[in-house]
Amino acid sequence: MPLLAGLIPLLGILLKMLIVRMIIATGLTFVTYAGYVIALGKFKEYTLNAFNSMPSDILNLLLIGGFGEGLGYLFGAFSFYIGMAALNKLTFVSPAG
Repeated sequence: MPLLAGLIPLLGILLKMLIVRMIIATGLTFVTYAGYVIALGKFKEYTLNAFNSMPSDILNLLLIGGFGEGLGYLFGAFSFYIGMAALNKLTFVSPAG
C-alpha cells in the first residue's frame, strides 16, 4: 500500500507532462500545416500567373507534352510532404524527452 501511495504522485506528474506535450505538439502541427498550405497556395498562384503570361501557342505545346500532369505530380508531392511532416510532428510525443 505505501508503494502505491508513492507511485500516484509520480503517475500524476508523468500524465501531466504527457498531456502538455500532446497539446504543444498538436498546436505546432496545426501552425506548421497552415504555414505550409499558405506557402503552397502562393506557389500555385505564382505558377498560374506564369502560365497566364505565356503565349497561348507555347502553353498549348507544353500542355500537349504533359507539363500540366507533371505540375500536378509536383503539387501532389508537396502536399504529401506537408501531410507527412505534420503527421511526424503530431506523433512525436514522448513523456521523457
